[in-house]
Order: sequence, then C-alpha cells, then structure tokens
Amino acid sequence: MAKPRKIAGIKVVDVAGSPSSIGRTLGRSCKGMASTMLAEARVALDKKGVKWPAAIELTKHYRPYCEEYDPDFVEMVEGYADGSGVTPEEILVLICMDEKGFCTDIAANGLVTEDGSVLHAHTEDWSEASQKSTLVVRGRPKGGLSFLAATHGGIEFIAGINSAGLSFTGNSLYPNDERVGLPKKFQAWRLVTSKSISDAMEAALPPHRGSSYNVNLCHKSGEMYCLEGSATSHAVLYATNGYLVHTNHYLDPGMQRFEACFGTETKSLAGASGTVVRYHRALRLTRNSLGHITKDSLKAILTDHVNRPRSICNHPDMRVPKNERGKTVFAVVFDLSSLKMDFCLGNPCSGRFVEFELS
Repeated sequence: MAKPRKIAGIKVVDVAGSPSSIGRTLGRSCKGMASTMLAEARVALDKKGVKWPAAIELTKHYRPYCEEYDPDFVEMVEGYADGSGVTPEEILVLICMDEKGFCTDIAANGLVTEDGSVLHAHTEDWSEASQKSTLVVRGRPKGGLSFLAATHGGIEFIAGINSAGLSFTGNSLYPNDERVGLPKKFQAWRLVTSKSISDAMEAALPPHRGSSYNVNLCHKSGEMYCLEGSATSHAVLYATNGYLVHTNHYLDPGMQRFEACFGTETKSLAGASGTVVRYHRALRLTRNSLGHITKDSLKAILTDHVNRPRSICNHPDMRVPKNERGKTVFAVVFDLSSLKMDFCLGNPCSGRFVEFELS
C-alpha cells in the first residue's frame, strides 16, 4: 500500500487486504500514535487506582466476547500490535477502556434537504491531546466493502462511510448497568464494513455487550436510525420526519431509567447540562433549516458557539485542570448520496473541511 500521507494537515492511511494485513499496515503507520495513546492510558488508569499489569489481566475477561463477536477484528488487533511493536493485550486495554467523550450528531434525508441528498454530520469532542492521534483511514478489505473512516490511532474507529452507502457515528452514553462483556469500541469495525442497515443494527446491539453507545446509522436510501443502548436494553429512534439529532443523553423515555449522567442517578443536571443545551440548540437550528439543509448549512451548525465552551463547537474549559479539558478534535459531514466525506481536523469554527471521495 501507499505510504501514509498528509492532506491539508490530515494524516491519511490507505489499507487493503486481510484483517491481519490491514492491522500491520495501520500499526506501522501509527506506531508513534499507539505509544502516545498507551502512555496516556497508563496515566488515566493510574489516577483511577488501576495499575497497568492489573489492566492487562482484566482484558482476559473481555477477550472471549471479542473473539466470539468478530474474529476478523481480533486478527486485525494482533496485526496492529505486530506492526506497532506493542502487545495485543496492550491494544485491547485501549479498546476496553470505557472513555466518556461528548459529541453532537445531525442526520437529514431528502424530505428536508435542499437537493434531496442524505447527509450525516458529527462532532467528536475529546481530550486536547487526542487530536494529535486523529487520522483518516481509507480501506478496502479483501472480499469486503471499501470505506472511509475517522479514527484515533488507526485502531479506534469513530465514524465512517462505506461503499454500500451506509454511515455510522456514535454518541457516548452513561448507562448505569455496565458489566463485563463485549467492549463497545469493538463494534465499530463491523459497523463500517456492514453491507446493510439490518446488519449494522445487529452489529450495534450484540447480546453480550458490556455497555453501549447511541449508534447513529444512515443509508443512502434515506433510512436513518439512532440506536440508544445500555448493557441490557435498547431503544430504536427512527427519522419519521426526515431528520434526527442526538447528543450524549437518552431521549427514549424507556431508556432514561439507565441514565447515570443525570436524572435517576444524581437527581440533578450536574455535569450533564452541556449535552442538554447542545441537543436543543442543534435541534432548533436543524428545524429552522428544514427544506434547505445542505452540507454547508450543517457545517455552520457544527461551528455554533452558544453555551461556549460546552457548545456544539466545543472549546477547552479553562476552569478545569489542563489534563481534563476537552475540545472538538474533529468534525465530519457524510454525503451518502455521493459517497463523500467532508472532514475537518480540530474545531470547525477555525479549521478547514477537506473532501474525501469513496471511489
């Protein structure tokens, strides 16, 4: 495969072949990122009182679920470890860590877009340091679908689009029923390589999951879903009116009993008011644009600063310690109708969206 390259400051890695071959290519291309991510993981776990050898030992409880769910991704992890010079167990620690980020998602189909296209937008809010490990992977798995994906370190797949005209993103949730089971980060490879909506839905909600994201699925036909999950339950939200908006809390009334971010657990909005404001702000701006939604109008919403720093375009909060500050590390708009991805590294208010085409 071609060597990694940069396009407008965005690192891009092309991969193809077997899961093992793809993993080795990504491991070699992202060796420095992997080392940095592992170092940061050690610090984060140490602050929680978990020593690194204990974390490695804990992965043994999760690995059987991973092997049952997706042997191909297990093979890819082993290839990545080989290419990057670390152990598969260390990579599995990264995948098992249940990190909580923030993000905003908007999806719109031909009922409300200006030209009838199907669009899917996402902001990824995480640590300031994580922006340095963000890159785009262009993949062509042997015997599978080609895809474009935004990743952290080439191993944590966050958002993607494939040649079947399917896109996925995820919103972190805070369920109170987490357990030992399939790590939620492990699902992304099957999501980005799913051939149909139903395949992706089943991949997003496996029976033995340890936790869950809200997984947003869009298809070029205009079918769009939010799959709100916890470890033991789920709800399916459908784009009846041609659009969906989601942030980081449960919207389905039946799922709100699992909300550990606020409500049933804390009886307050402490620490969760940002997701509530972002949701209603994005919902209002989307509704104001119905019938005229375009890629550019979605990009404008992603730059919104109402409630800054905890706005849709998220900026570091100087009131919290530096190592705990978050920001928007990337933004993306998928055009399912033309199989394109517009990707912006960093805050979209100051960054540049670069178009990638899935050929």
